Amino acid sequence: MPRIVRKYGNRRLYDTQDSCYINLGELAALIKAGEEVLVEDATTKADLTRELYFQVLFEHEGAMDFLPLGMLRRIIRATGEDPGQKVLRQQLGQAFHLLSDQMDRLEQTFGAFAPKPPAPPRKAKAEPPPEEAEEAPKAAKPAADRAASPAEPKDDLAALRERLAALEGRLR
Repeated sequence: MPRIVRKYGNRRLYDTQDSCYINLGELAALIKAGEEVLVEDATTKADLTRELYFQVLFEHEGAMDFLPLGMLRRIIRATGEDPGQKVLRQQLGQAFHLLSDQMDRLEQTFGAFAPKPPAPPRKAKAEPPPEEAEEAPKAAKPAADRAASPAEPKDDLAALRERLAALEGRLR
């Protein structure tokens, strides 16, 4: 069930689940955390989700360079009621739906773009995280022992996930 956020006439956003006002940054954080957020007008109950997602994208996330200038021009040209504009709008909509479906499949397959759960709080002691603790004994093995032991099969999917995470880190 989606989280309901109500937008008031004064542009304030009210999170009905947490019973508090939120700003665009907090709305962006909810979406990034994997929440499905539905934004509705407080008085008319009209669905404003699409408009607010655009607002978050362009005002808060600084995504002005997200779409090429030529694509923005085409989107603006497609907003009229001329039959050619309607066809262009339909084609652009189908292209974006196709892209969204492909990204959904990528997320299901690789989990690369899926939101990651928040990391558990670290203990006060200086213990390495579990993944580091597991890696340390492997690195401490002498080279002869590693060569003698059967090769540990590395899951291809895990390797792809690691590569994608490294690429995402470099892009940020």
